[in-house]
Amino acid sequence: MIASTRNIARKYGSKLAVAATLAGANVAAFAQAGDPFTTALADVTTKVGTYAGALVGLAAVGVGFMVAIKYVKKIRGAA
Repeated sequence: MIASTRNIARKYGSKLAVAATLAGANVAAFAQAGDPFTTALADVTTKVGTYAGALVGLAAVGVGFMVAIKYVKKIRGAA
């Protein structure tokens, strides 16, 4: 068991060391200055502020149509 572990370490040890070194360098290269979640949250907050009024207005128009249809159906000559 120990002999086979030594053979594996001799065979792949240098390759693992190089891979670990490169992985550490890649982590540093992909580091970001700002938090992406905070940026996305700020973007969504601005868009909600832009579209909220229009969506509320659209919902009010939809409710108005549903109420109007309900009362038109109650009129005997309309149906």
